[in-house]
Parts: sequence; C-alpha cells; structure tokens
Amino acid sequence: MPAIDRNSATPYYLQLYSQVAKGIESGIYPAGKKLPSIRECARELGVSNTTVELAYQKLVEEAYVSAKRGSGYTICAVGKSSSSDMDRFTDEYREGYYQLTESEVQRESETVPKFDFAYDSVDATLFPFNLWARISRDVFFGEGAEEACLYNDPQGLKDLRVQIAKFLNGEMGINCSPEQVLIMPTTRDLISEIIALFESDETVVAMEEPGFDEVSSLLLDKGHEVRFMPMYPSPAWNEVEKLLDGVNVVFTTPSTQFPTNHVMSYATRERIVAWAQESGAYVIDDEYGWEFLTGMSRIPPLAVIDNSGHVITTGTFSNSFSPALSLSYAVLPPQLMLKWRDKRRESHSKVPWQTQAAMAFFMEEGHWRTHIRKTRAAMQKKRTVLMKSLENRMGENVEVVKGPNSLYVLVNVKDGRTELELINAAASAGVRVYPTSRYWAGDLPDEGCYVLVGYAGIPIEEIDEGIKKLAKAWGF
Repeated sequence: MPAIDRNSATPYYLQLYSQVAKGIESGIYPAGKKLPSIRECARELGVSNTTVELAYQKLVEEAYVSAKRGSGYTICAVGKSSSSDMDRFTDEYREGYYQLTESEVQRESETVPKFDFAYDSVDATLFPFNLWARISRDVFFGEGAEEACLYNDPQGLKDLRVQIAKFLNGEMGINCSPEQVLIMPTTRDLISEIIALFESDETVVAMEEPGFDEVSSLLLDKGHEVRFMPMYPSPAWNEVEKLLDGVNVVFTTPSTQFPTNHVMSYATRERIVAWAQESGAYVIDDEYGWEFLTGMSRIPPLAVIDNSGHVITTGTFSNSFSPALSLSYAVLPPQLMLKWRDKRRESHSKVPWQTQAAMAFFMEEGHWRTHIRKTRAAMQKKRTVLMKSLENRMGENVEVVKGPNSLYVLVNVKDGRTELELINAAASAGVRVYPTSRYWAGDLPDEGCYVLVGYAGIPIEEIDEGIKKLAKAWGF
C-alpha cells in the first residue's frame, strides 16, 4: 500500500498516483490485478474519497489502469489503452473535471489552525445544543407541524416575525409590526431583496469605505452606481449633505462600523435621518453587533429617530446565535413592504420552516434574551482577556484599534510588514488572523496595515496561548 507524506507540498492525489504508477512500471503491481476500492484505499491512507478518485482517474487517463462500471479499477499491461467512462467527454470537460476535483483535494488537505481568531463564528461552548435539539424536535411533533410539508410565506413565518417585532420593540425601541418584518438567510440576501425595489439605472447607493464587501460587490453586480464614503482614519459624516448629494440609498453600520469599529454619534444619526426625509432617500441601517454593545455605547438605531418611513433596519442571528442557521431579518417601512409583497407574491420562503419555527419558539419562551445576556457577558470577558494578552505579548510593537464591545479588534504591526506577510507568518504557527484589505473598494491607506483579530469563536481559555504563538510568529 502506498504511503502519504503529510509534510510534503505535493498534493496527496499526486503522491498516490506517482507511487502506484511506479509500482506498475516496476512490476510490483502486476497486470490484471485490481486496485483496492476507492473507499477502502481512502480508509487505509486516511485521506478523502475524492483524493483517491482523482489519483485513480489520472491512472486511467495515463493508461496504467482501466475502469469498468461495477468492476472497479484493473491494472493494465504498461502501454495498453484504458477504457473509462471519462473517455466519452470532451477534453475541455475532462480538464475542468480534474481542476475541480484537484481544488477540492487541496481544500481538504489545508491545515486547520489550532487558534482561529475569527470574528464571524460562534463559540460552540456558548451554543445551547440540548435546548435547541429539544425545541427542534418538538416543532416537528407539535401543533402546526404539517407546515413542514408546505411552501411557507415568502416574507417569513408569521410566528417568528411576531417574536422579532417584539424583540425590536422591547430591546431596541424600534416601533414596528410583524407585517414589516422580512426574513431571509443572510444580510446579502436582504440587501438583494431590498435593492431590487429600486431601479438600477436611477439609483445611486452610498456606503462606507472600508465597508462590508459582500454588499458592495452585490450592488456593483446589479448595476448600481456606488459612492464610497471615507471612514478611515475617522468618519467623514461631518459633511453628510455634501457626501450624499444625489444619493438615493445609503447603507451604513452605525452601531459598530465595519471594520473600523467607529460608533456613529447620535447627532450624526439625526442629521442622516433628516437628510433622508428631506431628500426622499432611504437609509439601510445594518445593526450588526448591536447585541454586544452596553451602557452609553448603545445609541438608539436610526429607525427610532425616523418618523416617516425612510429607514430600513437589518439584523442577523448569525453573530449572536449561529451562522449555520442562515437566519437574518429586515424591518421595511410600510410603503416598501407593500412594494416587496407585490413583487414577491409568488416566491417561496428561503429559510427552512423548521429553523424559523424553532427560533420562534426559542424566543417566545424567553430563551433568546437569556442567550443574549450570557453571550454578551462571555464576549466582554473574552475581550478583556484578548486586550490584556495583546498588551502583555506585543506591547508597543503594535497599535490596537478597538470598538465598544465589538467581536474583533484591528491590529497594526508598526514595522511596515504587509498584510500577507503577517497572515502567512501567523499561519506557520497554527494561528489564523484575517485580512482587512478586502473591505476597501479603492486604494489601501498608506498609514498602516491592519489585520483583523476576532474573539467570537475561540474559547476564552485558548486566547492567551494563541496570542502568545502569534507574537512569537511575528518576532515579538
């Protein structure tokens, strides 16, 4: 049986292919003998089925083995033509197939870092697995379970919309009704639905720079003109009217500006809402990170200031509960929701019924507020540990940009190294930190290079050890 060198830079499938091919050429593997099944070989070598399949397909292509449906792979006499199901496809198709499977092999062979400082994941120790499992089971055996067999309301399950509206009214002060709530998998999906209500050739959208890249790419793909408002090194909101002249829609993250961590002042929020009302424009207020703000930092959302329906609020359960559930929401002004209903009347719900029904029950029973309080307290403790560790391990070598209890900090290494150099050095030590360059639509600033260090998903007891390894990898 061939062996896999896990320290080699050569992809696993090429290692397997090369060893088997040499064995056939040298006579170690005689003609007529069958190769082990893909599953058996993968199990013996400790690799994926895809890795073995790709190696076997290459052996077929090079006429070392023949493949026959139901009979497996048989070693040919060297130089004998092979027969393969792949032979019926064009060269272009086969090349694409091999590239696709090779990319999957390379992805599967990537080393998983021991310390992952992501901001957009959730600490598994905080997730209520048993409770969520019980509720998910109960919704399938409870009243109304037959809805699992139907196409549901494209706007979102009514029970969940009721609970979201209650939460927004009680916790955030947003006066809204369940009829205004729209449920979609992600913020990108919400923005896609919202922006479709505006004509692309007549709409100019303003968003922050740097900012949420998925939104900017979506807007540009849909043909909208996008203007970028500078947020670094400080927000340019003091020139609101000048910046927004001719703009129809604004996308902003006022609670925790992503990724600079700036918090928009109440006075600026008033000016933006007043501008929207006077100009007839709309503001999309993405309240990302609001749940983790405390004390004086919890400035009211823009919708609390608005009294004429010019603010659209979006939020998500991804950063506070689980990104795997793909559950986000928006509150649309009545006039826009009527327009959305007219356009999407015949569409289908994009979020599974079970997910919505379980979250509705979770919130109705008061578990959501309990979970938020627990998670918020845990994030504050993690933040304290992270900041202390960065100070102790790196000191004056770095500049740390933090916000009021967001889920990450930005770290600038002062010696002039590039983002890629810092990320690669971290990866070599089993630590993953993240780039910020992707959030800039234009040129990167000259003042410094920042990497994103999150603490949402990493267990608190691993933070200091991870920063210790990061500091060593960076030479501190």
